[in-house]
Amino acid sequence: MKPMRLFLATGLGLGRFPFGGSLASLAACFFAVVVADTALPDRLEFAALAILGSVVCLATGGVAERALGRKDPTEVVADEFAGMWLAFAIAPPGRNLALMFAVFGLFRLFDGVKPLGLKKLQAAPGAVGILLDDLVAGAIAGGIALALSGVLAG
Repeated sequence: MKPMRLFLATGLGLGRFPFGGSLASLAACFFAVVVADTALPDRLEFAALAILGSVVCLATGGVAERALGRKDPTEVVADEFAGMWLAFAIAPPGRNLALMFAVFGLFRLFDGVKPLGLKKLQAAPGAVGILLDDLVAGAIAGGIALALSGVLAG
């Protein structure tokens, strides 16, 4: 069971590649294209995906920390999926590529730089510490992208 949890925590192995967090965030963008083609409201679908990504991260993150021997290992990217999907739930891009890439860029910026005390969120124990900073980074990125969506309308 541990290998499967590690596989899920690493985003089906994406986290094991260089720039795994960015790869996982880019893979999450793929779902923006898929979701835009469904009949359900995009915000609802992305909220459900963000919840799914959060559950996967919470269920697998602690196992990954123990297996890899360090706190918040970079190989764990389930949190990137959850954060990106939360950002898309706030500012669903539909078919607007400029908005999609704005969300991507803002999320990577906030997840990487960790301003506004985001770094402190990683101090929470286990998988919660892995996930929290990405969810907040996603919420900030989604809020800014939503505010910019009129400018980025294509």
